This record gives sequence, structure tokens and C-alpha cells, in this order.
Amino acid sequence: MAAERTFIAIKPDGVQRGLVGEILGRFERKGFKLVGLKQLTPSRELAEQHYGVHRERPFFAGLVEFITSGPVVAMVWEGDGVIASARKLIGATKPL
Repeated sequence: MAAERTFIAIKPDGVQRGLVGEILGRFERKGFKLVGLKQLTPSRELAEQHYGVHRERPFFAGLVEFITSGPVVAMVWEGDGVIASARKLIGATKPL
């Protein structure tokens, strides 16, 4: 069976609060492999595409505004059980 992969994004507030190292450390201590990492400030177009499923929701504009407000650290982690562990470590959608 192939190892699972999951996408994790540290949003602008997490980057501003200095949580990048802590989050990386949590995944490394669990034995997961960092497959890719990129820091970027998302364009409006990228944000609208990424959150497109929420386009008709009342919070969509605010979400796009927030995610484009500063740098985001995008990561892909790999390992057995990484998806369940990610949800347990940082919550399904809730920030630290």
C-alpha cells in the first residue's frame, strides 16, 4: 500500500504568529516525510480557484481577502496515517 499524502497550509495568521517551525516539528516528530514546501503570497485568482467550492457562501469574499493578505506556507507531507494525524495535530480546519 502506498503511503498517504496530505496538503497542509499555514495561513497568514499562523506565519505572522511564528508557528511555521512548531508545525514542521510536530510532523517531523511523528515520523512523516516532508515532500514539498513553498512559501508564497497567493494571488486572488489562485485563492478563488482553491476555495472555489465555497464561491456561493457568504464568507467567500472574506476568505479570499484573508488568504491573500500575506504569506502562506504550503506543504505536502507523506506517511502512513498522515491524514488522520494531521487532523488530530492541527484540527480539520481550525488554526492552532
